[in-house]
Amino acid sequence: MNIRELQQCYESRIKEFKGFIYKQTRDDDDLRQAAHLEVWRGLLKDPDATDGFLMNRIRWRMRDVWKSSTSVDKPHKKREDITILRFYPQDFENEIFVEFFENHKEPLDEQVIARIDMERFFQSLDDMEQKIVVYKLVGRHDRDIVCELKMPFKSYLRIKRGIRPKIKGFFSV
Repeated sequence: MNIRELQQCYESRIKEFKGFIYKQTRDDDDLRQAAHLEVWRGLLKDPDATDGFLMNRIRWRMRDVWKSSTSVDKPHKKREDITILRFYPQDFENEIFVEFFENHKEPLDEQVIARIDMERFFQSLDDMEQKIVVYKLVGRHDRDIVCELKMPFKSYLRIKRGIRPKIKGFFSV
């Protein structure tokens, strides 16, 4: 199905849902827009979709929009604090400079101290503990780490539990 056929299908089918969409959304334009978009996506998925299928998609999409309060035309929350900077590629060869741009809310000297502390802590760990910390910093799950390191889960838990007191001891005042 090409885009013209899909547009014709949408225009003929949306008439059936106007009342349902209005009844569900009342005066909320964002919900109405999300409902129309969901009809389009439903027809894109299956041009011969039943009315029940499309109404179900509308209901669930409106519920998601209402719960998370995200709409089609609202910007993502992650994009709110964007600052555009002019940089030169050679600047990013320096690790401290990169860290400064990643954590630009902290002063540079605090970032340097934190980086040195982290490196010292990392060097105080043994080899297996370092690997576990690196995997955890990347965001891997325990199950994946155990499979990657090919070790029993009980040994992994023992090592992981041993890391926590070291963290508290190293970074406490």
